[in-house]
Amino acid sequence: MTDPSLPVSPSSRASTDQIVSRVLSEIQKKYDLDLSSDPAAMQRIREAAEKAFLELGVSSEAVINLPYISANRAGPIHYRRRFQREEFGLAPGSAQGRSFSDDPGPGEAAPRRIRVQFPERSPVVTISLMVIMGILYLLQMLTSYLFQQDLPAALGMKINQAILDGQYWRLVTPMFLHGSLLHIGFNVYALYILGRPVERYFGHLRYLGLFLLSGITGNLFSFLFTSSPSLGSSTAIFGLLAAEGVFIYQNRELFGERFSTALRQIIQVALINFLIGLSPGIDNWGHLGGLVGGIIFAWFGGPNIKLQGSPPDLKLTDTRPESRSWLVFIGQLILLAALAGWAITVRG
Repeated sequence: MTDPSLPVSPSSRASTDQIVSRVLSEIQKKYDLDLSSDPAAMQRIREAAEKAFLELGVSSEAVINLPYISANRAGPIHYRRRFQREEFGLAPGSAQGRSFSDDPGPGEAAPRRIRVQFPERSPVVTISLMVIMGILYLLQMLTSYLFQQDLPAALGMKINQAILDGQYWRLVTPMFLHGSLLHIGFNVYALYILGRPVERYFGHLRYLGLFLLSGITGNLFSFLFTSSPSLGSSTAIFGLLAAEGVFIYQNRELFGERFSTALRQIIQVALINFLIGLSPGIDNWGHLGGLVGGIIFAWFGGPNIKLQGSPPDLKLTDTRPESRSWLVFIGQLILLAALAGWAITVRG
């Protein structure tokens, strides 16, 4: 998901593309690896190139630093490069000034677009969740080795009969547990990729509420519609994917022509993962529940961004206060508790 954009002259896009091309070429030369077909890597490269171009408009140099951008047989791929303004024939201020003007000068083409960045936020919640999952998985492996039993999974995974017997925490704890090294590796990677942008746009506490509600809803759907035991954070991760789609849709005027492409990509990723979930041993009901939980919370409690001011003094304002988000969180949690109570009573 990219930042929203504003009009800018065509030369800025050309310069951004030049930086992207330079990065790809140097990575190809150094690592013998073509990243042009890697969507995740290309998004990071383009975002870094656009930021570097803006910096070159007001400074003589800009640094692009992309650690762990990809990997090949030799190991992880890193890229760090200091670009000079003169490399691209840019004059001071070329990324600003007239680029923001609505009226092109003599001989200039119609203006293009330039990003307006959201406030930067460190992904502290995403990293904390990854650490918690990692610690718990180490405990799972340790207890399996010492006691020949995975105690955290035995005590916390979703088991329908245990929930009917009163162990209601099993509707929460499965989102922090995993069944294998491949399982946690895939989910932690997905959390890292999806979680950082969603946390950036939603804010730390609202993002945490989204994660928890999505995971609980996914575990409840699994309890309602399948008797198989299950565990894993993919319930909550599907909620993050859904929330990203809702955010793009509700704030589509900010993304311009990128809106339809970004939303289509999210839908494709969701469908592909649901198809993968048809394989034996994968709880697609939990995925569907996480998706539903994420949609509900993001639709009613997610950020609603408006662009205020005029170029170059523009700012993004969230017109949906976080206090409303917490009301949505509490209301959705009460609804889930009521649904779980009804299901337990009927089955009990």
